[in-house]
Amino acid sequence: MGRSRVSFVLTVAASCSVLMGYAQTPTPSPRAGTPGGRRILTGWGGGKADDVVPKAAAVGFRELVVHHENAGNFARFIELGKQHEIDIYAWLYLGDLPAWKKAFPEHPPPVQVMNSEENAALERIKADQSVGKSQYQFGGEPVGITEVLLTPLLCFHDPRVLEAFKKQIGEMLSVPGVKGVAFDYIGYQNYRCCRCTQSQNRLATYRRQHVELTEEQSLARFSLETLVAFNNLLSAHARTVKPDAKVITHVYPVYLPEPLYGNRLDLDVCGQTAAWFFAPFWSLDKIREYARTISGEGKRYHRRPDGAALIGYYNSPEKYPVKSRERLTAELQAILDGGCPRVHVCSFNHVLKSSVAEEVFRAFFGRSAER
Repeated sequence: MGRSRVSFVLTVAASCSVLMGYAQTPTPSPRAGTPGGRRILTGWGGGKADDVVPKAAAVGFRELVVHHENAGNFARFIELGKQHEIDIYAWLYLGDLPAWKKAFPEHPPPVQVMNSEENAALERIKADQSVGKSQYQFGGEPVGITEVLLTPLLCFHDPRVLEAFKKQIGEMLSVPGVKGVAFDYIGYQNYRCCRCTQSQNRLATYRRQHVELTEEQSLARFSLETLVAFNNLLSAHARTVKPDAKVITHVYPVYLPEPLYGNRLDLDVCGQTAAWFFAPFWSLDKIREYARTISGEGKRYHRRPDGAALIGYYNSPEKYPVKSRERLTAELQAILDGGCPRVHVCSFNHVLKSSVAEEVFRAFFGRSAER
């Protein structure tokens, strides 16, 4: 989720033109019933490289996604990553207003626009100081009334946004030893669309070209097609900058008309949420089903991508319920039983500050647990 996702969580040609409840169960064996495939654990987070990388290696992380702005710390992540066989990715996210200002310092950022109801929801969510924040899901699938993302996002219907992030990708991939780039926060603040003037003008053109669609259908298709196109254009650009660079993503925030659209993205690994952070925790059946779709349909549209299932883990018991050892074990087992050996977790920092979480992830992904 963004510049430290945890802090934000809580406080091609045609495309170019479009541009739950949980009942505790006995702890399953992390080896039982697991489909084949090498397990790869990817973590999203931050911190000081010297504090993080050795501990991450001991748990079994193979990839880490971190921010690149602190050049010394980022270089140290890469240096230590090589020593511990961990690949390092630079984190790119659509809420990065400084990236816009760096590319276009004389122009205000074209942030996404919402309607009055959505803006009212934003103010309500900001004002909610209750423990658990009334089950607000911070960009995951909502469980109650209207939700929107707290983080303002740039509108990728403005072509300058694509140019700004192309420049940033060039900067990221110029760092020696970096494995690639990781996309995050590429979506809509209201989980459906952008209502700015440029977006609405482009939508109107789209509707004239697709008169067979209802207004609701055309909005959903336009929003999805341009969202997919933006991802794919950035991914293709990364490969032109550095042909051996890898591009991975976490599909976030949720796109409500089609939550699991990630297999439409032409990149190397598409992480999609299989088990969200916050209560009410998702049922194990849902986790298993999502993992099966994420992995089994990962190459439905493109040959390149592998699917990865993201599990959210946040350890701040004074604010939100923390997943127990049993719960974490059950969620990870459900993901593996769904046939998805690639797992992303955010935040790796919260895993590393909990001996319980470390033990659970090590049992599934530690070097000694490998086949």
